[in-house]
Amino acid sequence: MTRTDRFDDLAGAGADEVQAGLAERVRGEAQRLRHERLNLYAGANILTPALAAGFDPTLSLMPFMGPPHDKEQPGSDFAASLEVLTSRLACEVFEAAWGDCRLPSCTIANLAVFACFTAPGDTILAPAASDGGHLSQRRGGTPSLFGLDIVELPFDAARQCLDALATAALIRAHRPRLVMLGRSVMLGPDTLEPVVAAARETGALTVYDLSHVAGLAAGRVFPNPLRAGVDLLTMSTYKTLAGPTGAIVAGADRETGERFARFVDGALLANQDLARLPALAGVLAEFRDGGSYARRTIELATALKAALAAAGLPVLLPGVPAQSHQVVVPIGDLDATKAAMAALERGHLLVGRCPVPGTRGAHGLRFGSQLAARIGIAPDRLTDVAAAVAALLGAARAAGEAPAEDDAAVLACRCAVAAALASAPPG
Repeated sequence: MTRTDRFDDLAGAGADEVQAGLAERVRGEAQRLRHERLNLYAGANILTPALAAGFDPTLSLMPFMGPPHDKEQPGSDFAASLEVLTSRLACEVFEAAWGDCRLPSCTIANLAVFACFTAPGDTILAPAASDGGHLSQRRGGTPSLFGLDIVELPFDAARQCLDALATAALIRAHRPRLVMLGRSVMLGPDTLEPVVAAARETGALTVYDLSHVAGLAAGRVFPNPLRAGVDLLTMSTYKTLAGPTGAIVAGADRETGERFARFVDGALLANQDLARLPALAGVLAEFRDGGSYARRTIELATALKAALAAAGLPVLLPGVPAQSHQVVVPIGDLDATKAAMAALERGHLLVGRCPVPGTRGAHGLRFGSQLAARIGIAPDRLTDVAAAVAALLGAARAAGEAPAEDDAAVLACRCAVAAALASAPPG
């Protein structure tokens, strides 16, 4: 269970004490996350010093309402120009005709897409939660806010991907208004051409949530869905893209982009966190100019996957090189998976949990290589980390709970984590 009491001592303190206490603890937590924990959570990343240098919260202390060419507030030239630059770079990187970089998260971006392009009672196709669908995509989540009729996409469990032919048949049968593609659990690309063809036949809008693999697509190691004819991309700007928290919505049709911008400016975006745009523009420029980060992410995921398998852990799609940053190790039910995650956290290793796609009720650990690649962890260090993971999970199963702080398996995992972090270049 997650603790919520670590600031209880500040609740009744004076303002000076609260501010000083928070500053000290924030510095300590940042130190732990950067230098004492190996973060293999698939949805996390870190700003490089060059990107962080352009981040100043002062930029977020005034609203800048309206499109770039017609802001409501005075002193908006800097903000408007920054919006234009970031949008231009997003279009270059993702080969899009338009891009909007102003929304604060991809959940809000998906909400905006549903609100702009659908109406209550419309049918949409979307991934199931059990197959890795995110709450902003699936039944019971964001699309349900609009009274949409949600039909779940078919999934190929053996290949861990969308069943494209069955999806195309479903589109023709249901004639949905919108097809939501992409998932939180993405072990590789989906075949999209049959889906796009069926959607065009029936007039359905295709939207691909690229959140988890945006940086891989930007780095040309994962297919860009726009090339397959998908209408819209939505994405988080951290995760594999390695920028600040936020979202990008992009597409191939300028009229669609103009409609979306009118909706966002008229109904949804009264303010934005402008402080994040310099870092986002900076990381997009980095991808535009090439670089090796995306390739390293795949290489590191492949090395981690092989090392976990060699250590005796089950991995999805064994014997196949990684095609994304993610590696999934099935554990069992949700409680067992939570216990495994807690045990690894005690060993200074941060790993997430997820449903095992294509199953009903099975869960597992989801590892991600993107942050380790970003800071330059050496691939050979992952062999020791994987062996420590296997030993610690074995100790946790034997004990029936997370091992004690001084347990040998916990200490061995911490040593492997420390060696892996030490293998990264300074900075």
